[in-house]
Amino acid sequence: MNRTERLLDLITYLLNAQEPVSWQEIKNHFPDDYARGVEESNQRKFERDKAELISLGIPIDYQSGSELRKEGYIIEEEKLFLPEIKFSPEELSLLTLAAGAVTETDGFPYRDQLESALFKIVSLHNPIEPPPRELRITYSKQDQRPVPWIDQIQDALQRKKWVKFTYHAFTTGQTKERKVNPYGLVFRRGNWSLIGWDHLRRGMRTFVLTRIRELQVNRKRPGTSDYEIPPDFTLRDYRDQQTWEFQMHEPLEVDIRVSEHRLPELRSQLRRAQPVSNDVFRLRVTNREGFLFWVLGQRTDVQVLEPPEIQREIHQAVQGLL
Repeated sequence: MNRTERLLDLITYLLNAQEPVSWQEIKNHFPDDYARGVEESNQRKFERDKAELISLGIPIDYQSGSELRKEGYIIEEEKLFLPEIKFSPEELSLLTLAAGAVTETDGFPYRDQLESALFKIVSLHNPIEPPPRELRITYSKQDQRPVPWIDQIQDALQRKKWVKFTYHAFTTGQTKERKVNPYGLVFRRGNWSLIGWDHLRRGMRTFVLTRIRELQVNRKRPGTSDYEIPPDFTLRDYRDQQTWEFQMHEPLEVDIRVSEHRLPELRSQLRRAQPVSNDVFRLRVTNREGFLFWVLGQRTDVQVLEPPEIQREIHQAVQGLL
């Protein structure tokens, strides 16, 4: 029996069990897989299979024995199956509006998958109220251009293979070869970005796809993963990042003062900043260029206090616009 068949059979066996299943019962049910050779090797094989299933979202638990319950492994159905998702009429209307704008864009990645998911949702919620007339969502012509490298990176993500490419960093003006373990893709402010472990910098970094050249996916041992994504990693942290928090270079501390009338509006963007006073915040900037663009976009409502080098760059940028 190959590994995929064994994992599927193990899921079925545990789901159909009326009570927790002991290690001995598992060996009896899978004699060719867990009951041949050295006992320690069989246990390690089972632990690898169990870890793989847990990583896929299968909640295999071990229940300790007592006078009232049996000891063994079990899959609780209430943990395995998610409750039915129900949308309010307003939520469903806005969801179809947003998804419809994307499905009309031929160059948008995952268009077919989104269209399929939308069809399944709509089929369960007929009839659907039309969206408000005063609300429209559109994509520009720029958004309809094909996204470079996204298919290759998605393939690398699914098989957990490292990728190698040359990357032009606007912050330094340098182009270097990078080797990265892809952890995820994020669409932010009109751009797709690759989030992953950078072998050169030995840390997490963000790479805008339009700045990548000559990308190659590791071809060696195509059926074997090159790395594992840490269990505490989540794309949500990167999806909600501000522009200056993109991992482009080593951290730089920057102090800013925000005009009082803009504080209510900008507090959500500054939620990870360190408050120095009521209107002064200390930022951890890892994308210098993005920070400069953000400050310029705030006009005179955001003032850079420290460091002097950033003050000079802001001044030079303003002079260039005059």
